Amino acid sequence: MIFIYQELIKKYIHQIKPSDLEEFAKKQDISYTQDELLVVYQFIQYHYQDLLDENIKVFEEIREKISPNLYKQLLNLYIEYKQKYL
Repeated sequence: MIFIYQELIKKYIHQIKPSDLEEFAKKQDISYTQDELLVVYQFIQYHYQDLLDENIKVFEEIREKISPNLYKQLLNLYIEYKQKYL
């Protein structure tokens, strides 16, 4: 089942728009500035394979570019979803 999730992500990751990310964040009660939204969007687009490979160290790349609270929320969300789907 894990393989199926990974393949679906690989297939559709480049179709995701910043507005999709913003909508998902709202559902998770996570707020962004527009600059942070773009940083996170670009990060996901560029590092999705690292994230699928469970390379949590790539989060360090955005640590200084977003608020500490947002960084913590994203890291926790990644860990939660990783446990569910990867």
